[in-house]
Amino acid sequence: MSWDRDLIEQQPGFAGARARADREIRAILEKSPKDAVNPGREKQALTRYFFGGFASFVIMFLIVQALLPKTGWGELISFLLFPLLFFLNIALALFLLRGRLTRLFIEAQARLAVKAEALTTIIRPLGLTYVPAPGGAPKGLEWLAKQSWAPPEFRKAAEALQHIGGMDKAVETVRDCGLFTGANVYVVGSPEQKAKYAEYAAANRRIEDGFEGRLAGLAMSMFEWIESVEDAPDVPHLVIVLEAPFQLHGVTQLRARKTSWPQDPAGRPLQEVDLGPKAFDALYRLRASDQVEARAIFNPAVIERVIALAHGGKFRAVAQGNYLVFDFAGGPNRFQLVDLLTGVWSDETIRQTHADLAETLALVETLGHAFMLARKSDTGGA
Repeated sequence: MSWDRDLIEQQPGFAGARARADREIRAILEKSPKDAVNPGREKQALTRYFFGGFASFVIMFLIVQALLPKTGWGELISFLLFPLLFFLNIALALFLLRGRLTRLFIEAQARLAVKAEALTTIIRPLGLTYVPAPGGAPKGLEWLAKQSWAPPEFRKAAEALQHIGGMDKAVETVRDCGLFTGANVYVVGSPEQKAKYAEYAAANRRIEDGFEGRLAGLAMSMFEWIESVEDAPDVPHLVIVLEAPFQLHGVTQLRARKTSWPQDPAGRPLQEVDLGPKAFDALYRLRASDQVEARAIFNPAVIERVIALAHGGKFRAVAQGNYLVFDFAGGPNRFQLVDLLTGVWSDETIRQTHADLAETLALVETLGHAFMLARKSDTGGA
């Protein structure tokens, strides 16, 4: 259940949030360009163009196959033409759509600037920084921007996203933990093959809404990445990256039931950890190479916060080296203060964005306390 305004204002840094929203946030959001865009209709239009491109590819390839001789040379030419014809037709669809896509990009950029200003105002009392595009421009947009036929607005959009990017270390840490792989994806292969897949997955993810700074004595970064699922809605992932105040001795992994484990650490055998409270047994699994350290960091208070933040969805976490990384898959798409496609916002999107931030940062506060206790014990060291 989402937090109400009274509960939000009880959290550190959120006192007076409602008054600031009425006084400042609403005025900023009023600057967002509004357009009578029907998202469903726009999606249908894009789908029609790409389906037409695919149908054109199939027809052209069948004609080519019928005309080529049934010889070795004919088979070779057919093999070479298959990818060429496919990309030619997709490029043609993009070329025909360039005007519509350009308009959507320009308007979305203007709304993103408004969203960035509003979120920066919301988190100012917390001492955090908002990063609109962690990791820079998406690879697909970079590719489009490099095409000779692409409108100059595409190149400007890619350059703008690169400029407002950042958080490269946090993105790299999530990649190294294997948490850019979908929660239901099982990667089979050698450690080298798994590492290559993790790098490929990280390079092709859409990453948005980054926040970074220090909270509860911990250096913190968090962002959302979007998992595309065939024939199903996209799955948003909330990722939190915390820099531990001391070097962790072992490797600890946490996951929800019916969720895959993060990738296995090389040469570090992991054993199941039982924290005791039976109420949690049906909800999560914990394994570690250092049982004492795992219990110190993932104490019942932390586990309770994790389960609450997941809202019944899937979650995974990895603690190793100097970092503790969480991935919450599914559930609501957080921090949607204003719709980038339509420019629509409301008092409810303002409240929900405050709730998303307050609830997420409550987990960081709890972990800061857990690390403080671990440092005082023999587990954390000096």
